[in-house]
Amino acid sequence: MTRVLGFDPSTDSASLGIATAGSYPGLNGTRRTMVRLAGPPQMVVSPAGGAPASISVFPGLGSLGGAGLTFDMPGQSAAFTSAPLPSALQVTGSPTVRVRVAGASGVTLFAKVYDVDQAGNATLPNQLAAPLRVSGAQGGRVVTVTLPAIDYNFAAGHRLRLVLTTTDFAYGTPPTPAVYQVALAGPGLIMPSDPALTVVTGGLPWWVWAAPLAALLAAGLILGLGRGRRRDSFVPDLADVPLEITGLTKRYKDGQLAVDDLSLRVERGQILGLLGPNGAGKTTTLRALMGLLHPETGTITIFGRRVHAGSPALSRLGSFVEGPGFLPHLSGRANLDLYWRATGRPTDGAHLAEVLEVAGLGAAIDRKVRAYSRGMCQRLAIAQAMLGLPDLLVLDEPMNGLDPAGIHEMRDMLRGLTGEGRTVILSSHLLGEVEQTCSHVVVMNEGRRLAAGPVEEIIGQAGALMVGTPEHERAVSVLRTLPGIEGAEAHPDGVLVHHDGVPASEVVAALVGAGVPVERVGPSRRLEDAFLALIAAPPGGSPSAAGGGTEAGPDLVGSQERGR
Repeated sequence: MTRVLGFDPSTDSASLGIATAGSYPGLNGTRRTMVRLAGPPQMVVSPAGGAPASISVFPGLGSLGGAGLTFDMPGQSAAFTSAPLPSALQVTGSPTVRVRVAGASGVTLFAKVYDVDQAGNATLPNQLAAPLRVSGAQGGRVVTVTLPAIDYNFAAGHRLRLVLTTTDFAYGTPPTPAVYQVALAGPGLIMPSDPALTVVTGGLPWWVWAAPLAALLAAGLILGLGRGRRRDSFVPDLADVPLEITGLTKRYKDGQLAVDDLSLRVERGQILGLLGPNGAGKTTTLRALMGLLHPETGTITIFGRRVHAGSPALSRLGSFVEGPGFLPHLSGRANLDLYWRATGRPTDGAHLAEVLEVAGLGAAIDRKVRAYSRGMCQRLAIAQAMLGLPDLLVLDEPMNGLDPAGIHEMRDMLRGLTGEGRTVILSSHLLGEVEQTCSHVVVMNEGRRLAAGPVEEIIGQAGALMVGTPEHERAVSVLRTLPGIEGAEAHPDGVLVHHDGVPASEVVAALVGAGVPVERVGPSRRLEDAFLALIAAPPGGSPSAAGGGTEAGPDLVGSQERGR
């Protein structure tokens, strides 16, 4: 006989073997094994006309293209189940079982034996059912049921389930409704087998076995080469530098030059704002420093380690880019727990309590995310980025969706993180918040760096000062006589002072010395003004002419001492 051994990928079909023996064992086999069943006597109903009917097979469709669709109607079926098999059982022949049937004078039943796996999934071998007619069952009658012949292997741990139904979609049944009682009349199923059967097959083609081995060898070679290339991935001189990008260039397949020779360096304790219009290359830069894409040229190091997909350096970075994404049917806490477990790191390393305190979600952390507002989702995303308390935090539009109070709390939170020695890089279009939150900024446009440095330098120390004073005319008279002052004029907000590098402290000292009260002093323009001037400058123009910054090498962002 033929026996299915598995799937043959060389022919895209079942792999068959030939089972042979010295003599025909018959339907009773040469060895018989008792499989004990359990289950109480059960009442079953035969509906009028046999509808609706149980299904073992669709007439004319065989096993429905291999789908194996079976269904036993509740109330019309009696089931008896075995304990899990201690070892595999190969059945060859017709199983038999003794049952007691009581009911009308003529009883029609359909018997089946299912293979039930550990998950409860039931398979009917070859979708075979045995119809039987029991007469003279008014007082109860014991019959031996011979089930269809099969050649089938029941795996160890699986259960056998005997089912007797009053209807079957493939058969007609009596039109008169009736009720029967079905019970076991013996210990269980008698399963025939023939141990003498030997399977002979030519086996799978050689390449089916060789292909996985070749793939393993190729993977090992690739990993070996990759490790060899990355042995020098640590740069000791940058071990204390959170981020250094040198000559980063990324061009997409459609020809778009997203980032063009970008260089920058970020020191500990800084809050760096990455600014630029849409399409400036900000998100591409962030994705590259997280190892999510491979640039054409350039290097990125985080605390001295080169960044690439799966780099150990990424364990010191927390981030969210292009908006938060969570499973809405889970709570905020469950989402954070699921994310952290996916990293494979120890549970106590998440510092969840500290993160939740900083994120400020309160009792909402145990609510389902589908009920969160946009601002709450932002807070949860930042909490996710902060899991493990990373030394470098990268945030894309972290204040998007927050109300004014939330923005203020976010600003304080970020400053608190840098006060602990951590470093934050954020990308935002809220220039007013960047000016108040960040110590340093990098301005990008069309993939290139336009300017970078401390916020006050980008705004322009050499530009005009705005002095707040109630005595405009006296202040103008005093300042026009001060060496280095190119001009002073009254302004609705105070006195506008055009100075040629004269420190603000000297301007204040001169006014106070002349008895002119000074209420405030600061740059006459905002970061927004400097930003708009920078991106409006013609290609190749000097960023300093637009209001400060530098085009120097990768340390252009400066040191922590220059920050605020």
